[in-house]
Amino acid sequence: MKMKQFLLALVCMTVICSISITTFAEENLEPANPDSTTEWDKEEKAPYKMNARVQSAEPVIADISKWQYSIDWATASKVLDLAIIRTQYGSGLEDTYHKIYEAGALQYGVPFGVYSYSVARSTAAARIEANTFYDRANKNAKFYVIDIEETATDGESVRDIINAYVAELRKKTDKKIGVYIAHHLYNQLNIDTSKFDFVWIPRYSNTNTPPDYEYHLWQYTDQGKVAGINTNVDLNRLNPNVSLDFFTKDSSENNKPIDLSNYYTKNPKKVAIRKKVNQYNNKNFTTSRKTGSLSKNTIVEVKGMDYSSKGIPRLMLANGMYITASKSYVTKLISNIDDYYTAVPKNVVLKKAVRTYSSTSFTAAKEVSKINKDKIVSIADIDYTTGGAPRLKTTSGTYITANKKYVLKTTAKISNYITVKPSKVKTVKKIYQYKSTSLTTANRDIAIAKGKSLKVSAIVYTNGGTPRLKLSNGYYITANKKYVQ
Repeated sequence: MKMKQFLLALVCMTVICSISITTFAEENLEPANPDSTTEWDKEEKAPYKMNARVQSAEPVIADISKWQYSIDWATASKVLDLAIIRTQYGSGLEDTYHKIYEAGALQYGVPFGVYSYSVARSTAAARIEANTFYDRANKNAKFYVIDIEETATDGESVRDIINAYVAELRKKTDKKIGVYIAHHLYNQLNIDTSKFDFVWIPRYSNTNTPPDYEYHLWQYTDQGKVAGINTNVDLNRLNPNVSLDFFTKDSSENNKPIDLSNYYTKNPKKVAIRKKVNQYNNKNFTTSRKTGSLSKNTIVEVKGMDYSSKGIPRLMLANGMYITASKSYVTKLISNIDDYYTAVPKNVVLKKAVRTYSSTSFTAAKEVSKINKDKIVSIADIDYTTGGAPRLKTTSGTYITANKKYVLKTTAKISNYITVKPSKVKTVKKIYQYKSTSLTTANRDIAIAKGKSLKVSAIVYTNGGTPRLKLSNGYYITANKKYVQ
């Protein structure tokens, strides 16, 4: 009995020692990236373990470098939703494992981006780094990241250095470019994050406190555990407002074959915006390059044509910005566009009888009705024909011509005026009669007292769309209901 008790105690001690040694070994693994010179503000914490996707409702996103050594991609691929692979440590040191990692990720279907740890101390060095980064990285990468943890420079600001870096990289790719910024150096580094498509910030703590700054991706630990990776690994969380697709999906523009027949390939000189479009400061369209937008029916001058790195036509505007050349969004205008209304008028008066149509194509098959001269028509919008002629869309949904020979934009306060010709009017206040529709002092004739009855021969509009009453004696008076009824 004593012998059995002794053997049982011996077994228990052996198990306890084994557990202690294993725990000690786990807690004393090197940090995930020993190359980093930054001392992060962090608390002591237990390793985060990711052994299967079902263990976590959030995506598993790991960033890896040569310090993860050999990875079992067959196993890791069952866990990882996204990998971010280091390409280089400055231009002088290519990561010895990045090509192996990229090949493994591709083989096992793990989406991946790439990053470069920047050691550039000048704008010239930054441009060199940008070129070696792009040249070395696998072109199947979903995005690129510039890792900024160094503050030393040769006199230029870190901000200017990184601006040069990203500008050079933009020349090479139209994929997303992100920036990794040390949390406690965020203000000191003073990075212009508007130049980037996303921001990635590290902050480690047991309290799961996210970064204090705007971010898309949060590196929350350097002691993560992922099945198939034998070392600690950095793990990352998405901003709650950012989906995994933001990082893993190609833009729809990149996925679609380019059908040039759907684009203008010769300078159209002047175009109308068919529906709202974004304006960019570069021919490669990304979020960081957006400078604003142009509303529907805006008319813009086109300075020239250019093409994105994917061969997609762009329109270069007179202001130096770029917009799409897609015929779905812009329309080349007819040569005599000045003879037409291109800004939506609230109301028009018909100078001649016109026909209405069910579409912008004015054919007999599309004809709906006829509207007589002098009618007031309310307008909802302007749409364009494929040939670039504007049409006025009425509030009833039909279309009429926008040609100024046939329609006239009325004053905005047309409801304050008589627009249907009366045979007579009575003055409500003292008024004057005038020699023309221009009711100026120079054209003023005699005064007409309140209460006078006047014969009206016609309603005539000024060039500005204000109606006047033409009297039987050939003179003109106001049609404002405050003065005549």
